[in-house]
Amino acid sequence: MSEQADPYWKLRPPPPTPADELCSCVDRPPLLLQPHLSENPLACIVCNLEVAPELIAFPETLAEKVAHWRRFYDCFYLLWLLDAGEFESWAKVHLEDPASVVNRRGRDVASKLDAFRRTYYSWFRDYGAETLKPPTRCPVCRDALVELFGRHVCEACSIVLND
Repeated sequence: MSEQADPYWKLRPPPPTPADELCSCVDRPPLLLQPHLSENPLACIVCNLEVAPELIAFPETLAEKVAHWRRFYDCFYLLWLLDAGEFESWAKVHLEDPASVVNRRGRDVASKLDAFRRTYYSWFRDYGAETLKPPTRCPVCRDALVELFGRHVCEACSIVLND
């Protein structure tokens, strides 16, 4: 049944990720922990496609932490993305703040995943901001970012900032 024929499609569980949206890189590039507005927040740093968690083979306890962070992050992200009112700016402050609980938890989860495969935390950027400039400094340690995989990276903090 198509979305147009099913008025309740938004209330149904999501289908599995199509094969063409899954990473097929053969050299096991690093991961990005980033929101996709899907169940799996793990992406390939090279192709930006979803990485199936079973390919990384981390324990169930870590899978719970990843899923919890994704739900927690999505609360802030969806307020920023969908609420043009009073909560949009509140959510943005938390998404951009290196000391916010959502970023501390995300960086902690990324560091735990790093034990299984090199993992970076994808830093929130408001691409709609009129004054958005290419990033030059890490939002956490303020060191200069380096170019890696076509992205701006802080190796010390394991953070990726996209243009």
